[in-house]
Amino acid sequence: MSFGAATIRIEPLAPRHDRTAFRCGDDSLDRYIREQAGQDVRRGTARIFVAVACDQPERVLGFFTLSAAAVVPSDLPPEMERRLPRHPIPAALVGRLAIDRSVGRRGLGSVLLADAVKKTKFAAATVAMSVIVVDPIDETARAFYAAFGFRSLLGPQRRMFLPIP
Repeated sequence: MSFGAATIRIEPLAPRHDRTAFRCGDDSLDRYIREQAGQDVRRGTARIFVAVACDQPERVLGFFTLSAAAVVPSDLPPEMERRLPRHPIPAALVGRLAIDRSVGRRGLGSVLLADAVKKTKFAAATVAMSVIVVDPIDETARAFYAAFGFRSLLGPQRRMFLPIP
């Protein structure tokens, strides 16, 4: 079974969401959603969006974070760098994206990433942004993002980017 609009909702993290049972298999991401995500929302340092089943709206099946970022033009490929000013380029950062183990390999990661791109594209119509940046946690995540057209930045960070459509 794959996920679609009829089976899940993606909504902002709220106190009613039960984050205690979330397990994706990476301790840092599990700890983040349980202990840090609420603080980031309250402090305004990230927006966290969670996927919930329509029939279990309190259970977190997956999540992603969005925040503002900047990219140094020299970290972009030469064909992009030439078209941009020499100062840092505004970007959106998908800092974390994780799926609960119980629903892995069913397409929820793709749904969440598509929603993050959609939200970013909508925001870019109001606030200037040129790229979406991601922080792949490992090589599996890097391959996941690459499958959607994300490319490696040229700088020392392991970040990847996608021009905003």
